[in-house]
Amino acid sequence: MNKEYKENLLITVFFLGGTIGGIWETLWTYLVRGSLQWKSGIMFFPLCNPIYGLGALLITLYALKHKSLFSIYIFALISCTISEYLFSYLEELLFNTISWDYSSHFLNIDGRVNLIYSLFWGLLGVIFAHFILPPLECSVAINGEKYQSLTFTLCIIYIPLLFFSIVGLAVNHYGTTNEILNTIFSEKIMKFFYPTRVLVIK
Repeated sequence: MNKEYKENLLITVFFLGGTIGGIWETLWTYLVRGSLQWKSGIMFFPLCNPIYGLGALLITLYALKHKSLFSIYIFALISCTISEYLFSYLEELLFNTISWDYSSHFLNIDGRVNLIYSLFWGLLGVIFAHFILPPLECSVAINGEKYQSLTFTLCIIYIPLLFFSIVGLAVNHYGTTNEILNTIFSEKIMKFFYPTRVLVIK
C-alpha cells in the first residue's frame, strides 16, 4: 500500500464514517424525540461527526492488518469506547459543555460511556470492516486521482467549520469583549444548534 493510496483511503474513511454517524445520530434523535436536532458532536451541522470519523479511522487501521471479525469486534468495542469517553471528558474540560449523558444507563462510566453503546460500537466496527471497507478500498485503488481531489476539497470545507465550531464553544464558555463574536455565538444561536447540550454545567 503506497503512501498516497493510504492517505486517500484514511481521509475518505474519516469523512465517510463521520458523515454516516452524523446522519444516523440526527435521524435517531428525530425518531426517538420527534424533533430535528444537530447531532454531530461539536460540529454545527451533521456533516461529519468526529467521534464516528475517528472510530472508523481506528477500525480501518486495525482491519487492514487483522481480518478476524471477532478481533475487529473487540478492538472496535474498546477503542471506540475509549474515544467516546475522551471526547466527552475533553469537551467538558475545555468548554464546560456536554453532548451526551448516559448516567441513567446500565453500567455507565461517569455518564460518558455505557455497556450497551459499547457493544453497539463493536457491532458497527464489524459491519464497517466487513461490508463497507473492502469495496471502498477497491474504489480508492481504481479512482485514486478522483479521491485525492475529493479528500482535498473535504478538508478545505471541514477544517474551517471545525475551527468555527470550537471558537463558538470557547466564546460561549469563556466569553469575549468582541461584540461581533458575542452576536454570532449568542446563547440563542448556541441553543439552536445544540438544543440538548448543557451549555453551563458548573
